[in-house]
Amino acid sequence: MSKMDTLLKKQAVLAAQIEAEKMKARDEVVWHVREAIAEYGITLREIKNVLVLRKPRATKTTARKTTAKKATAKKTATGRKRGRPAKQ
Repeated sequence: MSKMDTLLKKQAVLAAQIEAEKMKARDEVVWHVREAIAEYGITLREIKNVLVLRKPRATKTTARKTTAKKATAKKTATGRKRGRPAKQ
């Protein structure tokens, strides 16, 4: 076997070990969450309501886009759109 083959096999073994550790950590977290839910008597409906009511926060790029549109909008254009003469 060449050195490349042995390194590729080691890489595959390491990838499998990493994936196993990720799953183990996820299982532990899920177990802790289930324990907390049982301890505090939280229902599935309450969890769903929290997830539905939570709104995503505006990111910096989203905020920049909205303020840029407001800054570049012409004030005289709205009067013409509505059939009124432009302000002077």
